[in-house]
Amino acid sequence: MDLSKPSKKIKLGFTLGDLAGIGPEIFTKFSRELESKEYKDSLEIILIDDLLNVEITKSLVKKGEASELSGKHAIATLKKANSMAINQEIDYLITGPLAKESLSLAGEESNGQTEFLAKENGLSKEEVEMFFICEDFRTVLATRHIAIKDVANEFISKFKSTVRNSHRAMKEIFKINKPKIAISGLNPHCGENGLIGTEEQSFLIKAISVLKKELNLVTITEPLAADSLFAQAGQNFINKKKQEYDLYIAAYHDQALPVIKAVAGFNAVNLTAGLPYIRVSVDHGTAFDIVGQNKASAQSLITCTEFCINNNNIREKTKCSLIC
Repeated sequence: MDLSKPSKKIKLGFTLGDLAGIGPEIFTKFSRELESKEYKDSLEIILIDDLLNVEITKSLVKKGEASELSGKHAIATLKKANSMAINQEIDYLITGPLAKESLSLAGEESNGQTEFLAKENGLSKEEVEMFFICEDFRTVLATRHIAIKDVANEFISKFKSTVRNSHRAMKEIFKINKPKIAISGLNPHCGENGLIGTEEQSFLIKAISVLKKELNLVTITEPLAADSLFAQAGQNFINKKKQEYDLYIAAYHDQALPVIKAVAGFNAVNLTAGLPYIRVSVDHGTAFDIVGQNKASAQSLITCTEFCINNNNIREKTKCSLIC
């Protein structure tokens, strides 16, 4: 980990997320823990939430429950954060956990902060990707926060743009010009030759062939069974072995995230690729069940901070975002 002091302070903008969740608690703990870090003087910490509004809202919402009021506060804060990032008042945006239900209760149709920030920048869901990164174990979710019954159609609709966007992100963020990409099948055991699902044969194999030629990909796999693929990736991470692939593309949320959360804990970063600035987020939710019990960990905020420091040289060289 290269945490060498940059030429000027890095401005990190933070949002607390859902005020009924653990966001305020972990930010407080993060601020304390930061004091013991050797890189603390390299940073300027900017809390984007209006503290007066935070105190008023917290007094009116019930801890551990989604609410319209929490959602409205989060929306206002995200809009302010987006504006600050666009105007280069902050170098990076780090968002706290937010309940999607709170957004919905506040009248927001976006399925999460990723989609909300995309919409704020005039981008469609096909133009942004959700990465989860823990060292060289990098995963993209081809579909995100949608019902299982909708996954197959969404996957078919979005798969090609996901690979294109992810390929570009690998080159821009990680400077890997010819990434090795592993593709997870949609169905268990990749459909067993059509016995338990046909999407691999009817769509996915053909789409991969087209993308391999279009993007001049040296290594992109045929559909691989998700259980074996992510089990091996998880074992590689645990045993500190180099990953066989530079990027794993999961068909849906729960193919990859249980493995990532099991092996990496709070040491993974949720990165949104495609925005006109760099946004990362904690790799966990609002943890409504432990609010106010002093059990929440600030480690994910530390991990996000260190990710930004490690990648700051890329931002300074490109003079834009991780995805230019």
